[in-house]
Amino acid sequence: MLFKSFTHFLHFVLCALLFSSSVFAQESKTPRAEDVTSIDGLMRAYYEVVSGGAGVARDMQRDLSLHHPEAAIFIHTRNANKERILKRYTVEEYHSNSKPFFDGGFFENEIKREVKRFGHSIQIWSTYEMRKTQDGPVIGRGINNLMLSFDGKRYWILAETWDDESKANPIP
Repeated sequence: MLFKSFTHFLHFVLCALLFSSSVFAQESKTPRAEDVTSIDGLMRAYYEVVSGGAGVARDMQRDLSLHHPEAAIFIHTRNANKERILKRYTVEEYHSNSKPFFDGGFFENEIKREVKRFGHSIQIWSTYEMRKTQDGPVIGRGINNLMLSFDGKRYWILAETWDDESKANPIP
């Protein structure tokens, strides 16, 4: 008999499940080469992972594969006193907090990019347009500000923030 008891069998099944789920989690964060070997590929993937129709799940594992494991997302918001504050999130925290927003249709596409690079450090200002449907009217614009690093093999998003255009804050 392969297993001495039912408990040994359950232990084997539990270990197999834990091992297979950890392998899956590691594999699911493995980036697509076309996403991380060029700035163009990274930016295309960056916009693809947030865009989709109402009820369409976003590919959060693909998004995680673009970001360094220690990446941070900074979001401007307001506190209870209506004062502007900056909150820091991990990529996973951002996904959890933004899920209701992405449950509706949302499409964001890049319309202009400015890149500054020195060695392995890259700064990107990416101007975007937002729509509720892929071909619908533009509902807003803004600038994504990304800090990247190139490790000799791939690009990593280290940090990001953004701001939407308004009358008081027009795109330059």
